[in-house]
Order: sequence, then C-alpha cells, then structure tokens
Amino acid sequence: MMTGFLLVGFAVLALLAARAFLLPYLVWGPQAFDDFARRDDQKLAAGVLASAAIALACLPIAASVLISGDGHMQVFAETILGVPGRFWS
Repeated sequence: MMTGFLLVGFAVLALLAARAFLLPYLVWGPQAFDDFARRDDQKLAAGVLASAAIALACLPIAASVLISGDGHMQVFAETILGVPGRFWS
C-alpha cells in the first residue's frame, strides 16, 4: 500500500515539475529562466516542489514511527539518536 502511494506521489510530483519547468523550457527555450532570480512565482514553485519531494522521501520513515507501538518507538529512538539502551530502562 505504501509503495503504491509513493509511486503515485512521485508521478504527480514529476508531472507538476514538468508542467512548471519543462513546458516553458520547451516553448521558449533557455531564455524562459532568464528572469528566475526576479520572478517570485517561479521561486515559489521551485520551493514547493522541493519541499514536496523532501516530504515524500521522508514519508516511509515518518510512517513507520507513527504506526509503531511503544516498544518499536524505543528501538527507533535508540537507532536514530544512537542512545544506549541503559538510558531508556
């Protein structure tokens, strides 16, 4: 199930990125991004797409934490933080 959601998410993200950046490049060529530093809408689109890509890449880790019980959370916390087990007991 998670794999299906990730595949759909990456497909939608790729389509949005192509619509936002590839389509103008194909229509106008390299000069489509000459004003990138001054255009806030292009910078916002790039930031939102980058944030969505990072969130989608972190989704498997976050989902495993959210659905775990207390014992699994302890193992996850020890693994991520590198804290020895004696501090948790």
